[in-house]
Amino acid sequence: MKLKNKKVLVYGLGDSGRSVIKLLKSKGANVSFYDDDIRYFEYVGFERNPTEKEFDLVVLSPGVKCIGNKLLENFREKEIEIISEIDLAYLFAKGKIIAITGTNGKTTTSMLVYKILKASGKKVFLCGNIGLPFSAVVEKTSKDCVVVCEVSNFQLESSKYFRADVSCVLNVMPDHLDRHGNFEEYLKTKQKITQKIKSKDLLILNFDDFYAKRFFHKKCMYFSKKILKKGVFVKNNQIFVNKKPILSLNEIFLKGEKNLENVLASVSICSKFKVASQDISLAIQNFVPASHRMQNLGEINGVCFIDDSKATNLASTLACVQAFENEQIVLLMGGQGKSIEYDPLFEKRYNIKTLICFGKEGRTIFECAKKYDIQSECFEKFAQAVEYAKEIATKGDYVLLSPACASYDEFSSYVERGEKFKEIVLRQKL
Repeated sequence: MKLKNKKVLVYGLGDSGRSVIKLLKSKGANVSFYDDDIRYFEYVGFERNPTEKEFDLVVLSPGVKCIGNKLLENFREKEIEIISEIDLAYLFAKGKIIAITGTNGKTTTSMLVYKILKASGKKVFLCGNIGLPFSAVVEKTSKDCVVVCEVSNFQLESSKYFRADVSCVLNVMPDHLDRHGNFEEYLKTKQKITQKIKSKDLLILNFDDFYAKRFFHKKCMYFSKKILKKGVFVKNNQIFVNKKPILSLNEIFLKGEKNLENVLASVSICSKFKVASQDISLAIQNFVPASHRMQNLGEINGVCFIDDSKATNLASTLACVQAFENEQIVLLMGGQGKSIEYDPLFEKRYNIKTLICFGKEGRTIFECAKKYDIQSECFEKFAQAVEYAKEIATKGDYVLLSPACASYDEFSSYVERGEKFKEIVLRQKL
């Protein structure tokens, strides 16, 4: 794509938007930007009336909602091309691209793949939804490098050109329905990862996931916790790549069934880059997951505290509770809801000793749990809920922060929420 002297509008000024502006300017484009947030109105380059100007191209940041967006409708009526941040980055990227998507497990899997490839001596970049935008690393890429890109549904929503040499779909479950309206639209967005796939590309799918395994391409590879004829699977407590055992499950220190799926996906991806079994095994054994993902904060007075603030949907919370189902659980849930049902969690009860709800969605969760006679309490504020959990938890209990909701009713992100949890947990009573 030739951009020199082209009039380009960047819509959305988050981290991705800033990286896009820098990339566009390096290509000689005339760049202006727009954001729905009034805090940016006084910034140099802000376009106050984008509908009154003519543009050759509009680049969307992931945070911009597409459905029902009147400004985007205006651009489409004018037949102005609209692309995503990952589209722009893809058009200028060199080397091999790995795209990892799914409702849950994207970050852990992306980090695992990055660590394994790095350990094998490859030149590798980690970017995307994980923190550093794809557009921020694209100028550093070369023909001999590998780009590991975590791709969210927000990035795929407006995607038009993006494709990867290896794409992996971990799972697909109801999430972000507040943005997409219904599960069917969310599913369609996830399927866009296959829209530009070529015959030489590889699509890796979770055979155990009802929706993920239905994404199809003639060059597919499956991974499973069950025995498969070929692919990556578990047999006799070992992970096999086709007929070759490469790793014992006893060597994996990540907790829970979902993390096992993340490991299987990582092995599947790296096996296609001819990484030695020893490099895969050592990287997985030494892997430390990112913060706020079933992170053990330690034991205080015999009570273990787990920070799973990243669990912003029910599937993540289910995975966390299942990972600790042999323990007595004090569960903290709540925040900003996503129009989901909570019955699948409570109808099986697991080992939930006490449920403590908080935030905007707290009362809804509380009322659902009552139907199943689960001991529950409800608080307006997050801090109140955590303090109560500390107060009632007894020796041998596991206090799990696994909210199943977004954080935006009280916090700027799940990270801030997790850090607040840690602060309160570690705070000593005077």
